[in-house]
Amino acid sequence: MTGMQRLHRDPLRVNVRVEEAESGRPLGHLVDLSLGGFCVSGPRPAVTGIGPVKVRLVLPWAIDGARDIPLEVVMRWARPVRGRQRAGYVISHCDDDALRRLSHLAARCAGRAG
Repeated sequence: MTGMQRLHRDPLRVNVRVEEAESGRPLGHLVDLSLGGFCVSGPRPAVTGIGPVKVRLVLPWAIDGARDIPLEVVMRWARPVRGRQRAGYVISHCDDDALRRLSHLAARCAGRAG
């Protein structure tokens, strides 16, 4: 997927926290989610840097026995929105278990019919 493409993303209807995987620093919470990427809203600037960064989505309930989803992401954009910082990330890598939980989260929380 190129930087110009974007999969459809519905707004989430549940609070899923996002944090740096290694430091545990909170980045904010998910605003929207697709299997290709997501948007985070938080009080501080987003993760920056070149190349993939490891983050963790912290779930409010367990999916397949796990309360988090580890991902490697690359930030595509960041900007202030109504006094908070928003950032868009593309998912560069996740293992099969994380992909299964991510798919379940997107289907369960994004308000999709069916």
